[in-house]
Amino acid sequence: MNRIIFVLLLSLMAASNCHANEKDHAFLTINKLFTAMSKFDHQGMRGTVTDSFVLLEHGEVWSIDDLIKVVSPSEYVRTNYFSIIKLEIKYDIAIVNYWNKANFNNKHTSEDVIWLESAVLEKINGQWLLSQMHSTRLSSGTSPKNVKFIKQKE
Repeated sequence: MNRIIFVLLLSLMAASNCHANEKDHAFLTINKLFTAMSKFDHQGMRGTVTDSFVLLEHGEVWSIDDLIKVVSPSEYVRTNYFSIIKLEIKYDIAIVNYWNKANFNNKHTSEDVIWLESAVLEKINGQWLLSQMHSTRLSSGTSPKNVKFIKQKE
């Protein structure tokens, strides 16, 4: 009997770890999108989204082409920071709510821009792809209370 309980506990722990890894993989797609944006890598950006991707950006509806148009080389270096609020996976759909902070820095100025965002990802052929994002930019100089941002992993 003890052996059966032990095997069941091991199975539960393994399933829990697999689900945690799946959450990491889902958010990794968001991470890849922002890495590509920071590097002005338009092909990399396209590789993170579905064919029907839509971005609801601060009151406007954008496609991936619209997003790419605003991501152009500049003298600023973009560094990304995230704080995940909630990430749920149901079958092949992931829903993520998170804070996004980007620091834009050149040799003379540095500015933080912060967004509250959500994303819907679909698992297609074993790969998580962004289907929809919603982004609300906070007013300049505004920062959410009690949020700890973690620097993006590249």
